[in-house]
Amino acid sequence: MLANRMLTMFLFIAIFAAEFVAGFYISYFNEFMHPDALSRVANAFYVLYSRDPHLAAIGFVWNPLPSFMEIIPLLFYPLFPALAYDGLSAVIVSSLFAGLNTVLLYSAGQRYGLPGWFNLTFSLLFSLNPFIFLFGFNGLSDVPFIFFLMYTVVHFTHWMDTRHPSNLIFSGFGLALAFWTRYEAVLVGAALAFSIVALLLAQSSSNADKLSKRWKETYFRIESSWIVLLLPAVFSGLLWLLFNKMFTGNSLYFLNSEYSNSAQSASLKTDVQFSEIFSNPLVALKICFQKTLWFSAPLFGVLLVRVINKRLFRSDVIAIMLVFCSVPALQFLLLLNSSSFAWFRYFMYVFPLTAAWIPYELSKVKSSLFQYGIVICSLIVTIGLLGYAITDPSIAPDENTLLTFKSGQYNQSIQLDRSVAAWLDEQLPDKTILTDSASAYMIIMSSKNPRKFLITSDFEFKDAVSDPPGKSIEYILLPKPPGYSTINSKYPDMFENGSKWATLYKTFQDSTNHFEWRLYQVN
Repeated sequence: MLANRMLTMFLFIAIFAAEFVAGFYISYFNEFMHPDALSRVANAFYVLYSRDPHLAAIGFVWNPLPSFMEIIPLLFYPLFPALAYDGLSAVIVSSLFAGLNTVLLYSAGQRYGLPGWFNLTFSLLFSLNPFIFLFGFNGLSDVPFIFFLMYTVVHFTHWMDTRHPSNLIFSGFGLALAFWTRYEAVLVGAALAFSIVALLLAQSSSNADKLSKRWKETYFRIESSWIVLLLPAVFSGLLWLLFNKMFTGNSLYFLNSEYSNSAQSASLKTDVQFSEIFSNPLVALKICFQKTLWFSAPLFGVLLVRVINKRLFRSDVIAIMLVFCSVPALQFLLLLNSSSFAWFRYFMYVFPLTAAWIPYELSKVKSSLFQYGIVICSLIVTIGLLGYAITDPSIAPDENTLLTFKSGQYNQSIQLDRSVAAWLDEQLPDKTILTDSASAYMIIMSSKNPRKFLITSDFEFKDAVSDPPGKSIEYILLPKPPGYSTINSKYPDMFENGSKWATLYKTFQDSTNHFEWRLYQVN
């Protein structure tokens, strides 16, 4: 028992340390981090260090839990500015969850009585997969989301095995935390709800009681199971709608505001490649199928084990297929709605969902080195496939930027933003600068005096945008379109031509002239 605890602790520490060292090297020594990860850090940063520090500054577009967790390391920002400047707070959070993912899979195998050597090999092959390992140190929200998804599925399979309601309670809270991390949890929850229907209907059909009694009991079982599983997530969703209404005046602000994913993806409608995908459901379906296939080897391994054991046509196979298909189904719906970039990583969640199912699957068959080997081979194949995918920008363009960051556009944008922050600190250390944090988050976090910026989450922002001279704004910082800014939307000609009350003061450009900021002085 003590040996198992020691091994579990060693696994956590080893994976956490490896992920953190890799993230520290990339973000601190090479000063690079994915912009989405930095924006999550920025949302946490505004809560503590903006002009108007308050919890609502965490924002109402992206799910707040990742940024909320990053507030804890950011408490030490005055001592270690790199926690914000280099995004190290995000690296810490993602590295912690990478270690927890390894422990979760190892412990799941133990609980199902699988051999120790298999549990160790299985958990390490998952965690050291190049694609999964990359997300463990890049600070994005994916690894925390993966943990909550796998936690949900592991406890759901325990419920399938024992029908004990406590497991469904744990699964429900895991699903709620997954929702507070990423919106993809909604369709996973729907898939689990329909899985309950299929499982309980199958159980009812094998019952020898009268038909009317069977249906009545099954209905109540489905109803009570749904309440236990879905109540935390549904309550969380209603809270999110309420918070959006209270603070923005729009319950669906996260869905249809100028900062939402729909707004950000609006520019794709003019892209020739995406316009074809958006207008043709068959093309969209093909894209989803192709991208999902890269992550599907473990599912094929599970299905092969079922075929060998003549278990393919059992009711529980419906559950794994519903959960698996929920991920590409969401992307397909978003593509039909013209509101998804369909990044390669959006399809990755089918892999951890299947991995979380595997301990349950192997517990239902006779212990066999051959069948364990099938699962291990599927994980090895996935390592090869995803290791290759991230080296090919035509397959995984966004993920490939980490391998080519020194020459990529993300790096150029980050370096420009930091140079702007340094110039503003030197030349305008105490001036009031109006800017939209949706684009300027890197500049704000890189500044030695972030409170000189009047930003989107500040109480006076809307009034200041409407009347900059009347609100004592001294300077306005604008990104080059299509870089988003409420100020650009309010004054669409201002970036190019200024206005009668603002004069161009300074222009900042990167070496390729791809990114640009313009600083206007308010007359």
